[in-house]
Amino acid sequence: MKKLIGNYKGDNLYLTIASYQNNNRIYIGVETEEELYADVTINLSDMYLLDDDYIFVNGDMTKDLRNFLEEKNIIGETFTIIQYNMGRYDMAKVDFNILKEYDPKGFKEYEKYNESVNKDMEVEL
Repeated sequence: MKKLIGNYKGDNLYLTIASYQNNNRIYIGVETEEELYADVTINLSDMYLLDDDYIFVNGDMTKDLRNFLEEKNIIGETFTIIQYNMGRYDMAKVDFNILKEYDPKGFKEYEKYNESVNKDMEVEL
């Protein structure tokens, strides 16, 4: 069961963890009990990330929501800013232990999917 992040502007918010299927990177979304509230991550698939626990922060997310998620330690400080096409995107670190706490089932599926994809890649090599 997902753990409540907190109440933000009258909405109870929860994390959703999944993976982007084209490159196995972690997807993080914020949702209410009924619907998606905001995408935290954006998949810049041809841009390099330092490690699995780094994300590109969706530039469409409001600064207020970003600050709320930073206060909850869901998004770490910006490591660098990447220019991509016509936009600029923050690369930030996330703590897998915190993500796992808020969406244990989603995080487990993320890990399971990545393990299977990585195993398939080893066989192909």
